[in-house]
Amino acid sequence: MPDNAEPARGEVLVDRDPLDESVARITLNRPDRMNALSHELLVELRTALEACDGDPGVRAVVLTGAGDRAFSAGADLRGGPSDTEQVLRTYYNPLVSAMIAARTPLIAAINGVTAGAGVSLSLACDMRIAATTASFSLAFVRVGLVPDAGATWLLPRAVGTGRAAEMALLGRKVAAEEARDWGLVNEVVATGEALERASEVARAIASLSSSTSAIRALLHGSAHRSFDAHLDAEATAQGTAQHHPDYQEARAAFAERRQPVFRR
Repeated sequence: MPDNAEPARGEVLVDRDPLDESVARITLNRPDRMNALSHELLVELRTALEACDGDPGVRAVVLTGAGDRAFSAGADLRGGPSDTEQVLRTYYNPLVSAMIAARTPLIAAINGVTAGAGVSLSLACDMRIAATTASFSLAFVRVGLVPDAGATWLLPRAVGTGRAAEMALLGRKVAAEEARDWGLVNEVVATGEALERASEVARAIASLSSSTSAIRALLHGSAHRSFDAHLDAEATAQGTAQHHPDYQEARAAFAERRQPVFRR
């Protein structure tokens, strides 16, 4: 957990990267429960994400879990049985939908166990940096349930249908190095370094032009459109970007043989 994090309401912490105020860091803060997802945490997380996404001063967000044991062990089952369909529709689905719809790039910093809906949250991020201790598991089949919170939509797009089936139909745990080989994570780093490396990536994104938001929207929107419709969406986005001051700055910098300085 970042040293300077302040509680939003208790189960989610929000702070800014000490090296770059345009990078927000959100921490799932239930280390004693391996950052299991309570209803309260899910509400706080959605509130924090939407606040960061609505803040023009935030150019990238890092999502992580407190402690070294887990990014998130998935749903908190301590409360006993519940109406899972209603819980998904009320808490999980709106959160994952908000993450996919966000304008701000999301980078996951993953330590330890990532299971169940925790996998879904990591997949809703644009990039994933994992410690060597990280593992990924969708063990729903072992208890007669199905992967949820967007996992069966997001996972095949990250690793392909065959690998997704291997995780979901067998309930097999995937370790960090294998996850990298599959494309489930972008990088694997030493234990304790995931947050710093994810923050480095976020700072690099934040230093670039405002077109990162349009690029994110195009990448996520591609699954919903035909190829021709997506070509049209790219053309529209390009026309908008061409009239943004960041493009004018890039052109001026090229002519003057200097690095562009984009508005923050």
